[in-house]
Amino acid sequence: MISKTGIPVIDAHAHYFTADTMKNWLTRGRTVKSFTSRTATRTDMTSIELPDETWDTGQKWVDELDKYGIETMGVMVGVEAYDEFLETMKRFPGRFIGYANINPKEEDAAAKVKQAAKDGFKGIKLYPSSWTGLKVYDEPCYPVYDACLANDMLVFLHFGITIGGQADLRNGNPIDIQVPSKDYPDLNFIIAHFGAGWFRELLMMQYQTDNVYGDSSGSNSWMKYLPYDIDLKQIFRKMITTGGSHKILFGTDSTFFPRGWRINILEAQVQACNELKADGVINDDDIYKMFYGNIKEMAHL
Repeated sequence: MISKTGIPVIDAHAHYFTADTMKNWLTRGRTVKSFTSRTATRTDMTSIELPDETWDTGQKWVDELDKYGIETMGVMVGVEAYDEFLETMKRFPGRFIGYANINPKEEDAAAKVKQAAKDGFKGIKLYPSSWTGLKVYDEPCYPVYDACLANDMLVFLHFGITIGGQADLRNGNPIDIQVPSKDYPDLNFIIAHFGAGWFRELLMMQYQTDNVYGDSSGSNSWMKYLPYDIDLKQIFRKMITTGGSHKILFGTDSTFFPRGWRINILEAQVQACNELKADGVINDDDIYKMFYGNIKEMAHL
């Protein structure tokens, strides 16, 4: 399958939200008003169509993938959407990669990783920026890493700023994963959103480690909160010249409708990479790896 941009594409980072997802948010004290206010001022979403019980979430996403020629989409799946997503994977084989949201503070966290692997998931998602009283190098996380290693699961991590508003940025620095990456050299750690504001630290990890990657997902709007100017072309150039094209996974962070699958993210990142190609920094093989080959190989698709 070839995308609208003329290259094969696997979206390594998106989300699978259902009506139950939204109910769970409300039970945690969130309000629709507060969330829509934050998204309106910090993202490219001008409106949000909240899922309800009548939605066929899987079909809606497959329709979007077909519309833009996207082969597969990797999605973060919370416990409230887990069972529905299992059925979605059965209905649409090959169109989704599942990553289970895991909280290491839960006593059965490692067991959940093992069950997710058994259910066909390819990785997990950790949200250290939203944790309190826990670092990714603390003891409760290690059984989770053990389970991931034993079951060949990828570990995605959200460091840095977050739209959720509940972040504790004392836990938001990607440097924190350096110790676990050393302790688990055969486990792949993927830092979402190029570090979401901690880009310098992600680059430092390219020097210090061999198994810490970056995904390009989302608008990377964190760029405008830095004290210096930087753009997508410079971000890709820095990641490629420090870590290599094999250390980057393309993603959109697609989440809500009516925005749907974020073709604008793909177009902007392909344009940035084509400019780097014209500058002689990368070639077609590098582009293939970042937008398709790397996640295909790492997730054993």
